[in-house]
Amino acid sequence: MSSRKFLALFLLCALVPLAAAWASLRFGWFSAAPTVNHGEWLTQELRLLPAPERGGGQWHLVYVPAAEGEPACAEASAAPGRAADAVARVEAGDRAATVAMQVPPARPAADPAPTAPASRCEQALLILQQLHVGLGRRQTRVQALVLAAENPAARARYPHIEWQAAQVSEAAVQGRIVLVDPRGLALLRYAVEPGPEQAQRVAGDIRSDLLRLMNYDRSGV
Repeated sequence: MSSRKFLALFLLCALVPLAAAWASLRFGWFSAAPTVNHGEWLTQELRLLPAPERGGGQWHLVYVPAAEGEPACAEASAAPGRAADAVARVEAGDRAATVAMQVPPARPAADPAPTAPASRCEQALLILQQLHVGLGRRQTRVQALVLAAENPAARARYPHIEWQAAQVSEAAVQGRIVLVDPRGLALLRYAVEPGPEQAQRVAGDIRSDLLRLMNYDRSGV
């Protein structure tokens, strides 16, 4: 074999893999489907909870009341005229479970009054309760929590939700449900929207993101 043929063969063997790699990156060949998060990533690192002294720790679903205060969250009674049951479809392990959240009905009035929408705080508590109940055996790895200066009286109706005294000044998470990793860092935030259909959608979005992140954490990814 002549030196020219050898040089041409050498260059061909060297350039073909480079060209194939460039084309793969340029056109997205062999790339996995992009991961879609339903929540909104926090753009800056924010520690909402203290890091565990030892390894491990729990995931947290945290509601942070708005800065202007949410008086309806501190009231002991439900909003007037509110429906008695809020039902959500949730997945518990490999089976579907229907969870009914009982809310005390308002005292009947002489004249029917228009139904008042649930407050943002009440809606957030309902979503957190539904999510934690639906986790089934995974409940031990997740804690539902309210971070507020005062313990909301409405929390008495939601036994799966804990309260921790704190004044959160970060506007990015106020009035939101926040997904917090075992190190205490806020990862994703979710808007609390009025209405049962919107609440069910938000709960499904949070559940999807949480389970995916828990699986990544368990696999070491």
